[in-house]
Amino acid sequence: MAWKEKFKQFGLPGFIVFVIISLFSIYLITNNSELLRDLHVKMSKFMTSDFLKYQNEKGPILQALQFTLLILIYGLFLLGLVNAVLMVKNVILKRTPSIISHNDSELYLELEDKLGDVLAAFDQHSPLRVIDEKLTIFMMSHHAEIKRIFGLPERQIEFVWYFQGKNNDVELVYLKTPIDIEGAAKLINSALDMPYVRIQEPSVNNRMELRESPIKQFITVRNYGNLKLGLAVFILKENIFTKDNLKEFIYFTSKIILLGTNNRFLRHFKRKKNSGN
Repeated sequence: MAWKEKFKQFGLPGFIVFVIISLFSIYLITNNSELLRDLHVKMSKFMTSDFLKYQNEKGPILQALQFTLLILIYGLFLLGLVNAVLMVKNVILKRTPSIISHNDSELYLELEDKLGDVLAAFDQHSPLRVIDEKLTIFMMSHHAEIKRIFGLPERQIEFVWYFQGKNNDVELVYLKTPIDIEGAAKLINSALDMPYVRIQEPSVNNRMELRESPIKQFITVRNYGNLKLGLAVFILKENIFTKDNLKEFIYFTSKIILLGTNNRFLRHFKRKKNSGN
């Protein structure tokens, strides 16, 4: 509505003026109301200024002004009191927040069990079908946890695992084909040019070659040294990265750095690629 848009233009100062005028008008109109008069008398008892003391002989306009000022004074006092209490509470209860909660730590133990299932299948010489199934469950569990960390649904986040193939080519493994596989490959390749195990790009579309890509943000983690195994995360929504969720992502993916050093694990990952993901 037009009047709402005009009202928004005045912001907080306009709202305060509106409240003052409203209080003044209400008191002036209902000056004979016993409820407001009693409230006025009780509020003025604590005031030392004669101007703020309630007096019957004062005219209705002056009394309405006095009542409005008392409301504002008490309101400011209450606001200051609440802020002071909150400040004291924050100082007393201040704690260094842990990276993960108790429930999250239990979830991480469950994810470690998924990896344990894969390694146990190697030791037991399980059929390739069984190993592949356990490896898929391991991947899906990691995907689900990263979705939780960034607070994203399936449609707004994609995952690609990658490793060093023949002739130094980078091979990709994914359970679901990314919406922009070419853009995903470009981001992975550019990340491999950097010496760091973790790379993040908070604004993918700033790149000329990816300006029209549906990928908005990108983060990846891989092993130290020559590429063995890495995980790339492609986010299809802007402004998702925060200090807290990036910190948790680093904590959660710390073990991925070492996965590529397990030759049996890496060998089956490569086989997963050859079998069509």
